[in-house]
Amino acid sequence: MPTSMKALVTAIPNTAVVEDVPIPEPGVNEVRVKVHAVALNPVDALYVSNLPCGPGRTVGSDIAGTVDKVGDGVKGWRVGDRIAGLLQGATTATPCPGGFAEYAILEEDLAIHIPSGVSFEEAATVPLCSLTVAQALKALFIRLEINAPFSSPFKFDVSSEKPPTILIYSAATSLGLFAISLIKLLSTSSGSTYRIFATASPKNHQKLKDLGVEAVFDYKSPTWTQDVIRASGGISYGFDCISEESSTALISQTYGANGNLAVVRKYAWNKDGVRDGVIPLYGAVWSGLGYDIAYNNEVLPALPLWRQFSVEFFKFLSAGSSEDRTIFPISPNPVRVMPGGLSRIVPEGFSLFGPGKALKEAEIEGKEWMRPISGEKIVYRLLNTQS
Repeated sequence: MPTSMKALVTAIPNTAVVEDVPIPEPGVNEVRVKVHAVALNPVDALYVSNLPCGPGRTVGSDIAGTVDKVGDGVKGWRVGDRIAGLLQGATTATPCPGGFAEYAILEEDLAIHIPSGVSFEEAATVPLCSLTVAQALKALFIRLEINAPFSSPFKFDVSSEKPPTILIYSAATSLGLFAISLIKLLSTSSGSTYRIFATASPKNHQKLKDLGVEAVFDYKSPTWTQDVIRASGGISYGFDCISEESSTALISQTYGANGNLAVVRKYAWNKDGVRDGVIPLYGAVWSGLGYDIAYNNEVLPALPLWRQFSVEFFKFLSAGSSEDRTIFPISPNPVRVMPGGLSRIVPEGFSLFGPGKALKEAEIEGKEWMRPISGEKIVYRLLNTQS
């Protein structure tokens, strides 16, 4: 076996390039993954544009592939198993590299068994965004005193409140789609009804309604907050999938009473205008990894309960649907498979998260795959396989 592999690593000035790096060896309770597909997240592009760790660190969060080698103490995985997981490379406080490489290392209990009916490309969309949503909805579990639809260290007495109204802002995003899926599952597992409302661009309205959203509103409409109040009677819980500028304040104006509002960014949204009694709650998904993480110019400390939450959530995903064990219990994102591999991620994949210049140039050049992201996840194949 060769001793080096291709990986996308940070480089000066504020970019990433494909380089040869040593193939990693799994440690105790770790597995090595032959990476088949990677999914892109805005945070991956952020680490490249800001270089929090300097050059030479492998970037990338979401991966899917097959187990290539198991370390000492591993009991739940065998060579050849189909596996997905998330990493947090490219930061100074993180001991392991990221996942945009031919091989990657995952901790055995922070990884997901891919059901037989799910492709590598679909599976790569699941780890980071689904865990982010599960953590955000924990605030919903606390607010309504209900238990998660999976084993969790956070337990409550089940309440008998009236069906809550939940607003998902920017629901056609990866986070929004996972939120809808998990809330619907929560409704089924708890025997309760959850009324879901959403904002999105008009072209995605019917798609979201087909997924179970009661009503969808155009976020560009000047009256959307009033329209939400009229339709819902007042929102009891919100999930801001964008969390920037005025989005959080606008969502807070739709509440019928005091409540929690999950945000996914800590500093990008304006506090001015947030309604009194509505509490924005932020939690970085990295807190669930179990070790200190450098993020947003601060170090997030290891949180054992959050790590346990992550482990139990990934067990839940690995078990498959209660009706069909060949699929995940929550739906993966629709995927847009991009042409090329690692070398195309920075010039094309990451540019889809940035300003519109690259998109306009691509439109002129007829690059259909460079259309704006809407209701799908950007995925690259590192192996030419869909199975």
